[in-house]
Amino acid sequence: MTPERGGGAPEEPRRHKLMFDNTWTFTTLLAAVLALAWWQLGLAEFEVGPVIWTLAALAAAQFLLNSFARDATSTATLGHFALCSQLLGTALVAVSWHLFGGIQQPLYPLIIVLPLLTGTLVLTFWQQQIAIAALLAVLASGVLLSPDTNSFIQQRYGISLLSTHVLPGFLPRSRVVFPDVSTSPAYDLLFTAMVAVLGIALSTTARALVTLCRRDAVQVAALEQEVDRLRQATRELVTRTPAPVLVVSSTGRIVHASDRLIEAFNLEVISEPFLLDAIAFKHPQVVRRLMTAGGEDIQPAKVQGRERLLRVRAEVLPRSSSPLTLLSIESGDDLCLRNELDALDEPVFAIDADGRLTHLNRAAITLFGSDADGAMATAVFDEQAAHWWEIAPLVSARHLLDYRDRRYSAAIRRVRVAESAGELSFVQLAERRSAA
Repeated sequence: MTPERGGGAPEEPRRHKLMFDNTWTFTTLLAAVLALAWWQLGLAEFEVGPVIWTLAALAAAQFLLNSFARDATSTATLGHFALCSQLLGTALVAVSWHLFGGIQQPLYPLIIVLPLLTGTLVLTFWQQQIAIAALLAVLASGVLLSPDTNSFIQQRYGISLLSTHVLPGFLPRSRVVFPDVSTSPAYDLLFTAMVAVLGIALSTTARALVTLCRRDAVQVAALEQEVDRLRQATRELVTRTPAPVLVVSSTGRIVHASDRLIEAFNLEVISEPFLLDAIAFKHPQVVRRLMTAGGEDIQPAKVQGRERLLRVRAEVLPRSSSPLTLLSIESGDDLCLRNELDALDEPVFAIDADGRLTHLNRAAITLFGSDADGAMATAVFDEQAAHWWEIAPLVSARHLLDYRDRRYSAAIRRVRVAESAGELSFVQLAERRSAA
């Protein structure tokens, strides 16, 4: 819905009413300029004073109506003020038209149609029909106040319109202001009918266009709301995701960051909106390449004054313009642990709750082979003591193992990794050499 201003009518109808009022101001000015130009250039013989005073009265009356309309509390009230303004303007422009020659210049009433083009934004369908009927009444008054046209209709068709002799004296008669122009009553009637059709066509076309634009505007507003909802959902998905991820633009500006990432690295996304400012990577050019091309890399970096080893995974999100990149930044402590284990000369591995070998270091893979990962411990070690790695309730223990005619001392430590994953038994083998 359009927001209301100060508890009054909605803001959008007020803007439409302002456009309508400005059109009437332009229409009044145009009518005055036409009258002054024709009078100054001597193209028409009429008294310009009454025409200008009539248009000045129209401008003053429109100003008063617009002042009252500022306090309107609803869209319907604005429509009523707009209809009053249209009818008042139609009446006074009709008076100035008759003072300016009347039916001798039937195009003059077309300026009444100008406010109707913007009035379709404010007026309802029936209010617009009333305004069109007022325009047709103005054109009909041109016929009624033209003695030549009246007599022509009576002689040709036997239809007696209102006699000009019975009209009040204060009504202005259509005057002959263009003595050098001679037209027949039939031509005047045809031209007036064409003006009426043109005015109706313009007003109806404007309303059809306004209706179409409003329907499209409703669809656009609905699409904008859906886009905003999707953007909000995307922001929530990134923010609430349990992984340490963030979305950055091609310039490195952080668009969204997950709470997990902010918490893990204690980032100040608001004060440091750029990734390379928030995390001081040792090789920033590599991170820039990842943000534009995607990929994976392990980078040393300084975060909050502390040296960290980070695993950076980048996925470029396809977009038509301003591409975005999804970055996953994880601590590389597990890599350090893996490297430390691989650096040991002694075999180290773990046995899970199902009795399978896992987490073998390089020395263990060399000893047991690459197929040992996932193999059953009972198949690798031929021991009489079944499930020798299960040392509960002890936390640590030692056990002697035989493997391929060699004897090893196995240091076993029981570790609970997670509540749902159960316990792992980590085993470190040390070969026992016989005394020489």
